[in-house]
Amino acid sequence: MALSEVKVGLVGLGLVCESHIKAYRAHPKARVVAVCDLDQDRAGQIASKYGIPKTYTDYAQMLTDPEIDTVDITTPTVLHAPMAIAAARAGKHILCEKPFCLTLAEGQAACDAADAADVTLMVGESYIFMTSIMKARALIDAGHIGRPLQIRQRFGTWLERPGAHATDRAITDDHRGWRLDSTRAGGAGYPWMFDHCVHFFATAEYLMSDARIREVYALKSDLSWMQPPDAAETHMYRPESAGDIPIITWTYDDPACQGVWMRAEALNGKYDPMFGFSVSVIGETGMIEVLGEGGRGLTWRGKDAHLVLHRKTDGTDSLRFDEGGDEIWQSEVSYYSRAHLNQITEFIDALTTGQPPRYTGADGTRHVRTTMAAICSAKEGLPVRVNEVNDARFAGVPS
Repeated sequence: MALSEVKVGLVGLGLVCESHIKAYRAHPKARVVAVCDLDQDRAGQIASKYGIPKTYTDYAQMLTDPEIDTVDITTPTVLHAPMAIAAARAGKHILCEKPFCLTLAEGQAACDAADAADVTLMVGESYIFMTSIMKARALIDAGHIGRPLQIRQRFGTWLERPGAHATDRAITDDHRGWRLDSTRAGGAGYPWMFDHCVHFFATAEYLMSDARIREVYALKSDLSWMQPPDAAETHMYRPESAGDIPIITWTYDDPACQGVWMRAEALNGKYDPMFGFSVSVIGETGMIEVLGEGGRGLTWRGKDAHLVLHRKTDGTDSLRFDEGGDEIWQSEVSYYSRAHLNQITEFIDALTTGQPPRYTGADGTRHVRTTMAAICSAKEGLPVRVNEVNDARFAGVPS
């Protein structure tokens, strides 16, 4: 049944929570009525800042609140699927941050619980809700580059904006530091990769007109030679003890289509003058270059651009999407400010129309499986087919 108004309880008040709260506040059919965090002071601070009437330190208690019809889960990854299952059993609609699950079994269990309770479950895959990325997909759908055949993803250093609220709280084991711990962030020794590759693979399928990735091959690299990176350029992460994965290649179900992701940044001891995430999509009759999260450094004829469209016969156009800047990154495009707003608008519209959201629990679980395949490939030194990965294989391959 479609909702006339979405009344949200948000759990987990870390890095992304304020972007979510602002997005709900911007929509006329949504209200955040409660926030929940183990840190009572943090919950009170956020509630006071945004005029939210209720605070909780106990998630189970928040789920009993009859006013709340929707739960937004922005906790550490280890809690995502268990909290989604609990919310579904309580009859709440669910938006859950990525990565959706630590294991494929718990991801499927969360999807099954949502189906059984007849509630909507959306996973917060914000990359495919960036304005720049959505525009790239629209240009592809309109035929501007012909059939897309190759994806090239480039990952450079993220730089935090001075004074960004990301630095308001110290990096501790309970705040942001959990992302370095595979038991809480996932990854079987590669927590950075597990946390972020779901973004990269979701984008790779979205910009290949929803083609499915069939097989991945990841290159493992040793970081023992590397000096500690400049703290100003590393955001919250340190190099993983298991080593680095600097390059991943993949094929799609259509053998004519391929993709590659390349990482060159401070965390793996390399320098790239293009910052953040960017993508090139190569088609039969053209090419699109587009900036993603934290992206900076794309130019055309000496001017900064957010998207460049090259066409074989119709020349080149460059586009900008000036959306007020990013809350966290020194970036040419808006990610935290705009992608989460676009994503939550999609979620609210789904709840108020009764239509399914564009990115579901099944999608989130599939991209966790693809990420597992990449990590297995790096450890095994072989290409890995996505449909051959299961929890036992992922857990059993030594670093």
